[in-house]
Amino acid sequence: MDEIQQRWLCALSAPMAAINTGASYDDPAFCNDRYIDLQDSWGIDDRGQLFDMLVRMTDDGHAKHLSAAYLAWQRCLPSEWQALLDDLSPRERILHEFASRTFGSCGPGGILSWDYGRMGFLLRCAVRNQWIDLDESNWLHSRLALRAQFHYGSWMAYFDGFVVGRTFWSCLSASDDELARELDRQGASALNVRIARGLAANISQFLADLPWHMEIDLPPRPASLKEFDWS
Repeated sequence: MDEIQQRWLCALSAPMAAINTGASYDDPAFCNDRYIDLQDSWGIDDRGQLFDMLVRMTDDGHAKHLSAAYLAWQRCLPSEWQALLDDLSPRERILHEFASRTFGSCGPGGILSWDYGRMGFLLRCAVRNQWIDLDESNWLHSRLALRAQFHYGSWMAYFDGFVVGRTFWSCLSASDDELARELDRQGASALNVRIARGLAANISQFLADLPWHMEIDLPPRPASLKEFDWS
């Protein structure tokens, strides 16, 4: 895998680089720190726990909560959409309306990039912590890349999906009465603003030669991952 493709894989977790001061947008090991503590925030302290999280969150993460809403908005006629809303619980109605408002930004991929981007971040941290090597990270990243290119049509849609996903995640504990208001407030949240500003300040450099539809040379599965049941 050449250097440009390597940077493309790193760009999948660019929003996480925007959040973390001192992180690199194109370092396969995320930053220059000797060790990145993932125990407190992720409950990950070794290779096995990393793989468990990767399998669980990539295809069964937060995006599943809104996948039906995005799909329905994409397929429904206006009259069908209103009928659908009328049959939903108050909380699900709010989430479906949230999906309808954000579909124009992130498209049918919805908030999958919130899950993909964070898993890419974990893989890069795992390289820094020496839980996996670069060949293993590239192969695992390539699985994320295939998913991302299938579900999204541009870097902007992918990054928007990440921010929308973070907005949803931030409001998971809100009550039904508070949910709509909390979702609306998240656009001005400090971390969402930090992501947007960080990407805006760096995007012209780190995406300059990284077209979304770049063909990624898929590496062979390393022998050390032969027993890892993931595709």
